[in-house]
Order: sequence, then C-alpha cells, then structure tokens
Amino acid sequence: MKKRVLKKMGVFLLAVIMAMTLLNGCGKKEGGTNPETTKAGSEPQNETGSSEGNENTGAEESSEDSGEWTGEISKIIMTYPTGGVEPTDMRLVQDAINEISRKEAGVEIELKPVSIFEIASTCPMWIGGGEQIDLMCIAFTELTPFITQNMIEPMDQYLDLMPDVQKWVDEGYPILNRASTEQVYGIAPFNNQVGRAGGYMIAVEDLEAAGLSYEDGQLVTLDDLDEIFAKIKEAKPDVTPCGVAGNMDRASMTFVFDALGASASSGVVIGLDSTEVVNMYASPEYKNYLDHVRSWYENGYVLKDAATTDISFEELSISGALSGYFSEGQANLCYMLEKKTGRDYIHLMFNEPYNAAVASSGGAYWTIPVTAAEPEAAARFLNLMNKDSRIPNLFLYGIEGTHYVYTDKEKGEIGYPEGVDASTSTYSYGIGIYGNMTEAVTLGQNTLEEDKIWSDTARNRPTKAYGFCYDASAMTNQIIAVEAVINEYVPALTTGSADLEPTYAEFISKLEANGINEIIADKQAQFDAWLKEQ
Repeated sequence: MKKRVLKKMGVFLLAVIMAMTLLNGCGKKEGGTNPETTKAGSEPQNETGSSEGNENTGAEESSEDSGEWTGEISKIIMTYPTGGVEPTDMRLVQDAINEISRKEAGVEIELKPVSIFEIASTCPMWIGGGEQIDLMCIAFTELTPFITQNMIEPMDQYLDLMPDVQKWVDEGYPILNRASTEQVYGIAPFNNQVGRAGGYMIAVEDLEAAGLSYEDGQLVTLDDLDEIFAKIKEAKPDVTPCGVAGNMDRASMTFVFDALGASASSGVVIGLDSTEVVNMYASPEYKNYLDHVRSWYENGYVLKDAATTDISFEELSISGALSGYFSEGQANLCYMLEKKTGRDYIHLMFNEPYNAAVASSGGAYWTIPVTAAEPEAAARFLNLMNKDSRIPNLFLYGIEGTHYVYTDKEKGEIGYPEGVDASTSTYSYGIGIYGNMTEAVTLGQNTLEEDKIWSDTARNRPTKAYGFCYDASAMTNQIIAVEAVINEYVPALTTGSADLEPTYAEFISKLEANGINEIIADKQAQFDAWLKEQ
C-alpha cells in the first residue's frame, strides 16, 4: 500500500478514523415490559481510531481487572445500524460480545438490525408500536423530533452508571448531546481525531489511465473535478467517474459550513468567520455544486439512475465500474474501500479540517427510548462500549481469525483471512458508531501523531458557532415541513438528473413557503444571544 502524503503547509493530513468522525455531541465540558434476565454464565439465546500495539480484540480477557459481574444478567434489545444488509455472522458476533458484556456489565444484548438510511422512518414506527428497544442509535437524522415527540428519555438519571463516559467528557470530548434542552438525550461515539472536511475518494488506476497525478489529501475544486471526470471518461468510456446518490446530500461536503447543532434545514453559517445564518440551499456555494453535477450528468459522468438506484457505491467500486464518490475526509474510508476492492484510492479534499458546532444531527447518538424495559442495563452497556476496546472492535470488524487477521499486530493493522475478501466475508466491516474507538483495531495508514496533526488543525480552525447548539423545539412543525420539501427535491437536484433551473427555482420557493425563513430567524436570534455571552 502506498504511503499517504502530508499536504498543505505541512498540517493537512488524513487521519485513521471511523466512518463517523463527525459524531460530536451538544454537551458542555461538564460533567414497558418485564425485564428478561438470565443467570451469570448462562448461554446466549441467539446464535475504530487506533492505538499502536493494542491487542485487546475478539473475546480475550479485559486488561482492566474490574472484577466480574455477580448479579443477574439483564437482556437488552439494541438497534444495529447496517448499510442495508444484515451481515451473515451478525449473531455470531453478538454472542462474542455477550461473552464479555455478561462478565463486565451484567448485560446481554440482542441486536435489532435497521438500515442506517431508514432510521428516521423505522425507529419511530417501532417505538410508536410499543416495541421494546433499550438502546437505540439515531444517525444521519435530526434528533430533536425524537425528543419533542417523547420517543427517547433524558439520560441524566443514568449518567452515574456511565463513569467511563463521564471520564471522556471531563477530558474535553463533547460526546454528551443536550440537544434542545439542558438535559442529556444522546451520547456520541468518539475517536482520537476530531474535525471535519469534505473530499472525493477516487481510484488511483483511473487517474493514471487518464494521465493525471494527484497526491492523497491534495486540495481541489469542483472545477478540478470537471477535468478529472472528463479525462477518465475519455480514457475509460465504460467507467462512471462520479458517484452521487439520491439518499445522501453530497453538496455540503464541498464547502465549509456549520448547521449550528441542528440540520441544514434550519439554516447554516458558511465559512469559518460568518455569524449570519442563511438558507444553505439558496447559497451560491450550494448552487455551484448543482451547476457542476448537472453538467456531469449531461456529459455521462454520473449514473443516469443515480437518484433512485439501489446499487451501492461499494458494489460499483468492486466491479471497477465507478471511479469514486464524495465522502467525508477520512483516510480510513479509502483504506476500507481498498480492502474491499483490491484497488488503491486517494482522497482529494475540498477543505482543510475544521471544527463545527456540536450537532444533534448528521452524526450518531446512542439514546434510550421510552419503550426501554432495561434502561439501567442499557446505560451499563453504553459505558462498557466506552471502556472496553474489545466491544467496538467486535462490532466493527467481527471475530479475529474468522472475519479478520492481523497484517501487522504490533501496529494493530488488520486484513481479511486467507481465501476471504469483501465478496465472501460473512461479516463486513461495520459502521464506526460504537463508543470509544481510540483503542480499537486500526485499519492502518496513519499514526497517532498524524491523527494529532489533523485534530490540531481542526481545533485551530473553528467556526464562529463552535460550541453552540440550536434549540429547534419551537420550530418542529416548520422543520418537518421543510425537510419534506428537501426530501422531495434534493435527490434529483444533487445527482444532476433534474432540469436544473426551473426545478431549483421551484425548490427554493417551496422551502420559503413552508417556513424556512422563519426557522432561520429563530436560529439567528438564539445564536446572537449565545454570541453575546461568549
């Protein structure tokens, strides 16, 4: 694997982090049914950052001698976000986790799979139907509706059961989400790397075929992508250079913005120095992306059914039919894709790392639903995810020897076992949302020092809203209406498949008709008041 290159004034660097680096909470630096139980030692009922030298993986004994749990074992039902497909060996991994969690926390988990793209629709349906869910991940969707519609409980009363979570908060990791109130409603995963940056992952072989040479981490513009896509299409006519999909709005990855602790539907500030809340969808930066992607679509650089296709980018990349796609600026994502495709990738970046306001959306938060039968056990397991690196390792990569092997144990680097690849593995690499991943197995590439450079760069580049969290409770109905409009128009607009000018004008008009300016005014007033207190 080629060496990753430090770029841009010696500080721009891609760090090894899990797919959800933006999982910061809205916290401050402060600190139904009868439960099912089994006896300790009973059999199960059902079938990442990095730390060099870390060997705590699989079902080995914990390195911390905290003593084994001696009381009853509480069973919790926990949502398990997937990319859309339940891994074949999910229950096998669940059993391995239970071997640890029974002894360490007195908890046995039962995983309840849900597509990460359907959390916003499926989880409310489960809760509305009274289904027992004790620990639920809310990701890539606004947290506030779950609060205002009384679907999740405040977690303050359970924080005493989470001393390791509190330890990370005391050390400055903003993983508590106080969302719309001063109460804690969610706890985010975290890495040893902070900050965000948008980029475009692209296959090195396609760049080379087009006669192009770029370094990993190199800053580019959308105009640069025009040239890259054109030359790749000329060199490889059967390849689609640009991966965009209707279920993810990639436009906002191309410029610096801050949604002020909420979703973009309630307004954003654009750039590091602005304090003006604006309609992101009506901004020149957003329209610039739409102009480019429309031209890409018309020139055949984008799949014609990009707005509706169910074929994943990963499938297209494995087959070689896709050159790359927009993503957050995480070197780990390139490495994971390389492992699955056998091809080398680099990340072209649109901006350097920066810190945005802690957010109640766009990341992921572990919550306790109102239908929880075992909220205290859920809190104990959540604490264990933040204490014992074996738990996130198992969730992320499965079982050592079965689903992965070490390629460099001293560095904690892993790969597939002999004879196994992405297409045959029975447990695909998971989503990085499981507690403390600073000591999880690494996928290689960057050192802790390199991660620190990335984080320090981000900390030195905060937006003016860093630390602010918008209380959207007074605007819930308007936000729901605005997000319905966004869901109607954005898939076609951001994949280039819409007739741009008339569709875009109609989109902005409907946003305004459904109250986006009213929401923005409310957010601006709160933000202004907060700024006066700083």
